[in-house]
Order: sequence, then C-alpha cells, then structure tokens
Amino acid sequence: MVLLVVVYFAMSSCNNKYPFKPPYKMASGYVIGRENCNEDLSKDYWLIEIVSSPSPIKQYGDTLTLNGVKYINVVKATGLSESLKVVGEKVGFDFNITSVATSTSGCSVDTPKTYKLKVASIINSGRALF
Repeated sequence: MVLLVVVYFAMSSCNNKYPFKPPYKMASGYVIGRENCNEDLSKDYWLIEIVSSPSPIKQYGDTLTLNGVKYINVVKATGLSESLKVVGEKVGFDFNITSVATSTSGCSVDTPKTYKLKVASIINSGRALF
C-alpha cells in the first residue's frame, strides 16, 4: 500500500510540469556598426541586425539604412562582449528588449552619430556559427 501511494505521488507530480520558458529572448545576427556618442567607446551602443531567432524571424528591431545599405530588424545593444565588437561579426545572444525605440542623448563627443532604435540589453553573447 505504501508503495502504491509513493508511485501515485511520483506520477502525479510529473504531469503538472511545463516546459521551461527563459525570462529573456534569444537571437543571432551580425554586428553592423556602432553609435558614436561617448568619448569612452566602451559606453557606446553596438548595432546588430537580427537574422534568426527561435520563432520564425521575430521582428524585435527596426529598419535602418547605414552607409547606403538597408538593414531590417536592427537593435542597438548594450553589454556585448568586447571580443564581439567587430563589424561583420556573427553573434548569438540572449537579451531583453525595450518596447519603444529611443534616441541616445547626453553625448560627450562633438559630432555624435546616434540612431533611434530599440535597446537590447544583452545577458549572454558569443560567436554564432550560422
């Protein structure tokens, strides 16, 4: 009888588990540039064009024309690993994103180059192999 009760509780506890849903988004893309706003370059946002995500190309970002090239699904990122801050780098990253595109203000350089885009706060990042 005791064995039957143990088996019942073990079986019933397995049926109410839901798949883990992380508290962040995941995507991969290309580093396409950087804002130029701060004298300390480590404080500038990096621009990433998202080209894939777990769901069929979720539109997290906005459209941006940069150096005559039109990019779709672009975000400006904070927290990108230093080794990935290279234009053309393929990156995979976990992030949270703001819901509204914003322009960077309070720049410390004479001729800032900023963009009105949503901000992706990167939690983890690494080189992508896509």
